[in-house]
Amino acid sequence: MTSLNQKTYFTYAMKRNLFFLFFIFIISIVLLGGRIYFIVNAKGSNYKIKVLTQQVNNNVRYNNLIKPKRGTIFDRNGSILAESIKVYNLIFDPGVLSTCDEKEIQKTINFLHKNYGHNKDELNNLIKNKAYSNYELLATNLEYSEIERDFKDIKNREYKGLHITEEYKRIYPNDNMLSDALGFVNKNNQGSWGVEETYEKYLKGEEGREFGVINDGNYIENKYIDAVNGNDVILTIDQTIQYYVEQAIKENLDTNPKNVYVVATNPQNGEVLAMASYPSYNLNKPYDLSAFFTEEQLGEMTLEDKSNFLYTLWRNFIISDTYEPGSTYKPFVLAAALEELKVNLADKYYCNGSKVLYKNTITCWEASGHGDQTLIEALENSCNVAFMDIGEKMGKETYYKYQQLFGFGTKTNIDLIGEGESTLHELNAIGPVELATSSFGQSFNISPIQLVTSFAALINGGYTYEPHIMKKIVNHSGNIVEVNNSKQIKQVISRKTADITKEAMQSVVDNGTAKGVKIAGYDIGGKTGTAEKLPRSAEKYMVSFVGFAPVDNPQILMLVIVDEPDVKKPRSIYAQRIFKSVMEKALPYINIYPTTDNDDNDSVTKE
Repeated sequence: MTSLNQKTYFTYAMKRNLFFLFFIFIISIVLLGGRIYFIVNAKGSNYKIKVLTQQVNNNVRYNNLIKPKRGTIFDRNGSILAESIKVYNLIFDPGVLSTCDEKEIQKTINFLHKNYGHNKDELNNLIKNKAYSNYELLATNLEYSEIERDFKDIKNREYKGLHITEEYKRIYPNDNMLSDALGFVNKNNQGSWGVEETYEKYLKGEEGREFGVINDGNYIENKYIDAVNGNDVILTIDQTIQYYVEQAIKENLDTNPKNVYVVATNPQNGEVLAMASYPSYNLNKPYDLSAFFTEEQLGEMTLEDKSNFLYTLWRNFIISDTYEPGSTYKPFVLAAALEELKVNLADKYYCNGSKVLYKNTITCWEASGHGDQTLIEALENSCNVAFMDIGEKMGKETYYKYQQLFGFGTKTNIDLIGEGESTLHELNAIGPVELATSSFGQSFNISPIQLVTSFAALINGGYTYEPHIMKKIVNHSGNIVEVNNSKQIKQVISRKTADITKEAMQSVVDNGTAKGVKIAGYDIGGKTGTAEKLPRSAEKYMVSFVGFAPVDNPQILMLVIVDEPDVKKPRSIYAQRIFKSVMEKALPYINIYPTTDNDDNDSVTKE
């Protein structure tokens, strides 16, 4: 037994082992210190940047794109036709919440349940089953009033995993108004059809961006590239005249027509004042077919059926489609024959109801004929036989020359997408029969906008102007980006010829087939038209009227087309009614007042 005072002696072997262990310990400390030094001084900045980068991603991954505000579309007087308003989306982030403690999770879930009515179980399931997701939409298109009380708290991240994104919603304050010409913004926030598509590059603006950067001091700094809002587009459209047109259409649907089309322009400069059609559609709900079909009918329609109907609904007939103009084309034949001195006002024409050409009997609309008539009376009566005789006097070369001069062989270049092209006889394909039928507006097709554009030259001194619907474009600061000045193309006929033709069309209203548009105290001119659609055996008609006022200095030129009115032997009176209804309001509106006390309202003739 060893006593307490007995000393313990280390053997050599023990000392050697202790020294070895101490040496290993010291080496380990040195190596560990070296590694720490290397990490801190050599790669520490890289690790710090990685951590900061992760923080940057967490901070800005939801709002990295800043949407611009799409430009507003105004009428010529500053009334809003289309605008974009700011709306908000509520975003749920299961990925973030899956890393939070239970207290934070329940705080967010209880908030959503209490304030927005979301189901707690569904939210918990999202966290459990979609922890990989950082973007789940809880609500879209919220107006500020709907989220105002919680806006700051959500923006300041008081609730984990909850975010607000901002975007713009396109709205059309007047719903259906000007639907064919305006177009709409599709689900991808791009312009579709009409002005929205034609001027997309001006209206859309440029996206901005919010992002985080790590500066030289190795801390996060938020950076912003501001969005550039779209430019505003001011149209030549007058909303008041547009309203008169659309109301007149609605009030004259008693014949249950398939379609109605109306376009009004200023014949002195080519500005489009109004453009409308029936049926129209709600620009705020362009894909909604409930206004046209019952639920049962929609259920039976295929996707292709719905797409075809929508395409037809959105398509602007006035711009994109063509039709036989019928007797509204006769003033062009009259003007060309006068200009080339092929006819004069003293000429007489006889109509017995038909004309035979190469064993083809071509009838007048008045089967019993018009008898003897002057040149002006032939226009008043809209006599097919007389105009076949006029066409024959001109010859096909002169007829074809003026058809091209008036612009029917080319597009008008109106600033709307999808303009259709005329379908005309080539010169070498015009035989006696083709010349005869073309002389009263059949056997060829033109678009309504082509007719109105060319018709202006008959009443403004002989000049054609390029039609346009955009007046100017301004940026968000009010500076002018682009101006669409009136573009005179050419003079087609002399002022003398234009004046004679203009007065002849006033006589059509005063004494002929267009008495239905007479308004007490106003001088109005125009021409009626009735065209039988192909195939002729179907006995389907498009009736029309093109007119202008006042005669001495026309300020409004309007074409009205009523497609397939559901009546026997339809006549242009159905188009005349719409024209008159608009003009009664529009003329005083543009400060043109009655100049006489004339209140003659003779009965309307058939054509």
